[in-house]
Formats: sequence, structure tokens, C-alpha cells
Amino acid sequence: MTAVERVWLYTNFDCNLRCSYCLSSSHPQAPRREFGWAPYTQLVGQAAALGIRELCITGGEPFLLSDMEQRLAYAADRMRGTVLTNGLPLTTRRLAGMAHLRGLPLTLQISLDGDRAELHDPYRGQGTWRRTVEAIQRVQQAGFTVAVGATETPVNGGALGNLARFVESLGIPSDRFFVRPLTRRGVSDAGLDLTAADIAPELTVTADGVYWHP
Repeated sequence: MTAVERVWLYTNFDCNLRCSYCLSSSHPQAPRREFGWAPYTQLVGQAAALGIRELCITGGEPFLLSDMEQRLAYAADRMRGTVLTNGLPLTTRRLAGMAHLRGLPLTLQISLDGDRAELHDPYRGQGTWRRTVEAIQRVQQAGFTVAVGATETPVNGGALGNLARFVESLGIPSDRFFVRPLTRRGVSDAGLDLTAADIAPELTVTADGVYWHP
């Protein structure tokens, strides 16, 4: 059994949003740099054989890939899955097409930075708070396990307690609410200056290679 319990995978680097603090420099015009189906199945199979218990998928926006549902089903037969998403591509129609994934060991972690629009929209775009909250409710109603991930910023730093209570009011328990610090990486011009010594190594894979840090 390996000491590595999860692997992080950047499936792509393009995104439907242009968040001003994006650590992976993702946006609608970014090159996709997709981690294709064949290497994906190989990675999942090798990880499972090594005893790795969880696959964490991020990007970019993973649900811009048309085959994401098939990818999640393939992985769920072998390990737990968590997908980091802004939630906006998860329309009612798309969620209906994902019905076969309900009940699998899968969590959809949606990004939300505040309990109101003025704490979320300055970094993620005008109108995105309302659309994100609607997406969270839509995904819950479709029967999926939902988590919420927030980035602490100079705008919302004093109101994270309010956000935690708001998330709980949406029916999401506290153990599925996560806060990460703003880091000076990618397109962000503010935040923590992290080095390899500051973060715990975690196996990370992209189309460009394999790394020890997300």
C-alpha cells in the first residue's frame, strides 16, 4: 500500500470564467491542454492498483470537457472522486444526463466566496454569485453530494463566518465547507508567496507532466 492517498489531476486549463486570482491562469481563451481519455484511464488504473483512494479533478473548468461524465463513472468504480468546479456548466439538462452517477462515491465541490454578491463577484465576475448559488441548489436537487470551497480574499476575509453559516443554510454540513488562502500564483497579483516548503507534497498530474505539488 502506498503512502499517497490521493492524486490531483488537472484535466484541462480552459475555463468559462476569468477569475482575477486564478492560480492556474485559466480563462475562456486559455489553451485547453487536455489530459486525454487514454492517459486518463491509464492513470486511474495505475493509481487504483497502487492503493490510491481518491482522485481530485480540477482545472480550468473540468465540466467544459464533453466526456467528463464518462471519466467520473470510470474513476468511481475504482476510487472516490472529487471535482472542483464553478458549477455554472451544470445545467438542469446536463445534470439529467449525469443521473447514472448519483449514489457513486463522488463529490462536486463548487466554488463560492461569500454569502452575498459583493464578496464573490469582484474576483469571479458580475452576476456569478447568483448563478453559483443557483447551481449549488440545482446540483443538490439532482441528488449529488455537494461541497463548497472558498478562497479567502481581502474582500471576504472578515466575513467567512457568515459564509459558513450561509453554506450550512443551503443544507451543506460544515465538514464539506473548505477555505483556502489566496496565493500569488497564476494571474493573481496578491496573496501568499508559497514555496514547496510551505505546502504538503501531493501527487499532481497535468498534460505537461507529473509533479509533487498541486
